[in-house]
Amino acid sequence: MMGVGALVVATAGLAAWAGGLWGWKRYEGRINALEVDLSQPAAYVVTPSLSALPRDLVKAPVLRDLLTADFAFYYEEHEDRLGLSGALRRIAFEHDPSLSDQLLALALDEPSEVALWADAKGAPRHWALAMTRGALAKALQGLATVATKDQQLTVIGELKTSSWSLEGLPVYALQLSSRRTLALVSQGNRVVVLSDPGLLFSSKRVADPQATEVIAGLISGDSGAQGVWRRYFGLGEPGPQHTLVAGADLLSLGYQQFFPALQAFRLELMPGGGPLSSAVRYRPASGAAAASAGPWSSLPGQAAACSMLQVDWAQTRHLIADTARAAEAPVAAASVAPATDPTQRNTQAAALRRMADVFDGAAGVCWYERSQLHTPLWVAHAKGDAPSAQVLEDFAHWLLPASAEVQVGDGPAVSARIRAPYGALRGPEGASYQLRMARVGDWWVFSPDAELVEQAQATLDRRYPSVADSLSSPDHTLLVVSPGPLAALIKRETLAVITPQQTGFRQALETHGLPRLASLGQWPASQAVLQGKPDAQGWQALSWQPLKAVQP
Repeated sequence: MMGVGALVVATAGLAAWAGGLWGWKRYEGRINALEVDLSQPAAYVVTPSLSALPRDLVKAPVLRDLLTADFAFYYEEHEDRLGLSGALRRIAFEHDPSLSDQLLALALDEPSEVALWADAKGAPRHWALAMTRGALAKALQGLATVATKDQQLTVIGELKTSSWSLEGLPVYALQLSSRRTLALVSQGNRVVVLSDPGLLFSSKRVADPQATEVIAGLISGDSGAQGVWRRYFGLGEPGPQHTLVAGADLLSLGYQQFFPALQAFRLELMPGGGPLSSAVRYRPASGAAAASAGPWSSLPGQAAACSMLQVDWAQTRHLIADTARAAEAPVAAASVAPATDPTQRNTQAAALRRMADVFDGAAGVCWYERSQLHTPLWVAHAKGDAPSAQVLEDFAHWLLPASAEVQVGDGPAVSARIRAPYGALRGPEGASYQLRMARVGDWWVFSPDAELVEQAQATLDRRYPSVADSLSSPDHTLLVVSPGPLAALIKRETLAVITPQQTGFRQALETHGLPRLASLGQWPASQAVLQGKPDAQGWQALSWQPLKAVQP
C-alpha cells in the first residue's frame, strides 16, 4: 500500500512545469470510469517521507519479524517505479540531463498524503497522492520552457476548480506502460497524482463533479480544504510521524455488521523506526458496546486468536426478515430456501423469523490451533426464551444443504454432519464436518467443529478455563492473540491447501513464509486493551498487554 505511493510521488514534479506549456498531444487511451468516492478513502497514509516509510516499517517491533529487507527492496525495484524512473530519465535526458536524479530524490523525500480505495476484488489498488512540492519546485523551474510534445506525457482534459473559473487546469496523463497510466494535476505549489484517469474522468473524458470538488480542495492554497482525507478519518494536522489508517470496510472484508461500531484502525511510528502506537475509532452513538466481559467468559482458553464482535442485531433482524419473506415467495424460493414444497417454505420462513429474535448484546469469536482456520467458535448473548426443538430443526434444514444429517437435542441444541472437502472428519464416504449450535445458559454457541462447542459448554459450566481468566481487563479487551498457536494454525492450514504439484508455491512458502511465521510465533500472547476515553473524533488508544498465566 505505502509502496504504491512511493512509486508515483516523483511524478509530481512533471506537473510543476506542464501547466505552462501549449500544444500538448491529447491522451488517446481508453478511460474506465471507476466511480470511486474520492472523499471517502478505504485507507490513508500520511508520511514525512514516502521513500523512508518501507524501511522504517521493517525496523518497527513485531513488523520486523514479519517483514524483511526484501519488503523495502520490493518497492525500490517495483515494475511501476522502474517504469516511472525510466520515463523521468528519458524526459530529463531529452530536455535537461542534470535534473533526473535530483527530481526523483527530492520527490521521494517530500511529505505526502496517500489515499487508497478498493478495486472490484476488494484490494486497495486505486490511490491518489497529494503533496506540497517545497524545494522540489525550484529544481523543476528549469523545465518550464522545454519541449511541448512527448510520447508518454499527454493531456487528458481540464479541471475547473470553481464554478466561476473561465479556464480549467490541464490534467496530464503519464503512461508508464500499456497497463499503467497516471493522471497529474497541479496548482501553485500543490500536486495531485491519481493511479488511474478513471478516478476523475468518465469514459467520455468528462470530469466527475464530486471528484473535481475533492481534487480542487487538495490543490488549493486553503489548508482546511486540503484536509479532506484527514477530516474523513477524524485526524488532526500531520505530525512528524508516519501515520497509517485502515477503514472499517477494508478491515471487515465485507462483514461490517459484525463490527458496526468500528470505523478505523490507526498505526503510527516515528521516522527511523521504533515502537508502534495504535488506536481504534468508534462511532460514539452506535448503540454497540466497544468491549464486554461476557463473551470472554464464554470462550474456552488457550485460543490462537479472539475478537470481540459488536454485532448490530437490529440490522441483522431486518436482513433475516427480508430473507424470510423471500423464502415464502414461490418465484424466488428456489434461490433462498432448499424446500420446494410451499408448506415447508412457510415453516422454514417462520423458523427464520423466530431465530432472528434470539440474540442480543455482545458476541465474540475465537480460532483454536487444534481446529481449522475456517471453523472458529462463535458465541452470542441469548435473548428471551429458547426456541423449540422444532424451530431449531426447521432453521437447520433451511440453512444447510439437503444432504445434511440433522439431529436435534436437548439444551436446546442442533447438530449436523455435512460431507464436504477439507472437513476435519475422515470416513469411508470422504471428508465431513460435524457442526453444532447450542444454547448454554445465557449464551448461544456455534461452530462447524462440534468439539469446540462441547468445550465452550464445559467452559460455561466452569469445568474448563475461559479466555477471561487470562485477561487483566476483560471489560476493555478487544482482541486476544497468541502468536505461537496462531502461527502453527496458519502454517498447517496453508500447507494443507498446497498440492504436491504446486512446487513453486511450496518453495516460496518454505523460503519466505514459514521463517516469518516462526519469528511471529516467538512473541508472547497479548491482549489489546482500550485506554482512557475516546477523543472528540472517536479515537481511543490501544495498549498491548501480556496475558496472565492460567493453569489448564
